[in-house]
Amino acid sequence: MLHLGTLVDLLAAAPYVSGEDLAEQLGVTRTAVWKQVGILRKLGYQITAHPRRGYHLVGRPDKLYPWEVRKDLATQRIGKTIEYYDELPSTNRRAKEIVGTVPEGTVVLAETQLNGRGRLGRSWFSPPGTGIWLSLILHPSFSPVELPKLNLLAAAALSRAVHTTLGFRPLVKWPNDLYYQDRKLSGILTEAGGELGRLEYVILGVGINVNQKNSDFPAELRTKAGSLRMMSGRLVDRRQLFCGFLQIFEEEYFYALAQGFERSLAYCREYTATLGRPVEVDNGQRVYRGKAVAIAEDGALIIEAGGERSRVVAGDVQPLTDHCSCWKEESDELATKTEAD
Repeated sequence: MLHLGTLVDLLAAAPYVSGEDLAEQLGVTRTAVWKQVGILRKLGYQITAHPRRGYHLVGRPDKLYPWEVRKDLATQRIGKTIEYYDELPSTNRRAKEIVGTVPEGTVVLAETQLNGRGRLGRSWFSPPGTGIWLSLILHPSFSPVELPKLNLLAAAALSRAVHTTLGFRPLVKWPNDLYYQDRKLSGILTEAGGELGRLEYVILGVGINVNQKNSDFPAELRTKAGSLRMMSGRLVDRRQLFCGFLQIFEEEYFYALAQGFERSLAYCREYTATLGRPVEVDNGQRVYRGKAVAIAEDGALIIEAGGERSRVVAGDVQPLTDHCSCWKEESDELATKTEAD
């Protein structure tokens, strides 16, 4: 597949391109061009051939092929190496297998996951061709205690990317989810390795529901989960969103490495689906109930009950009431808000 990306670009550059011209520009034989056109057709590209005029690119598949996303990706490090799969058991699992052999910023990307995982061992529904299922390999210089803030940074970056792409802004539900209109759009799972207080690697798993219809979700998720298509009323360009997220994430990641996480934390405090609401938080050892009042400088959630405050570093958050106001819906018509980006 050495020339596939270049071949697609050449086919897209003119209405018709002869096999002879393609062979000359690629430095291969016409037979090699014919074989690679056949590969592209199997990958979903619609290519016709005319006896005298040559090949014509009719359409591209809705796939996140590396050669398709790289041309729109303006990052320095994040996403420069992409491992793409049509199907994987889990992108995080594959990232763990290669973490010591690839550069920082490597992305493992799959069109579908057979055993996608969320937090607390929950499964993550990852149907083919409708979402973005990725794992990002990082080698940050900060200490393990900073990890909760990396979750929030990734959530803030994704919220900003959705706003830039679609014009509405999902809210950050502490510690790692995006919500809009009381539906979960995305989840983030961070796994790390290291010793003696030092991080050797971080794998940031991100699942984004992009183009599912409500009927695509399992029955038990249809009142809880949502997709960007459902919220926006239109099909979403997955490639544009993928590139936008990686670019904003890199910007915020580099900023945090140099100057700290305050910018991302400020975003999560402003565009929040958690603060100011009565919640229940289960961290696996204790259940906290009270009003979520703040996100601390270390990323912990501050819960107030009976005049006392508790700090929770990680846990599963649920609203204490079913009232619709429990989760805030942010509208772009709220002109009193200062746009963060």
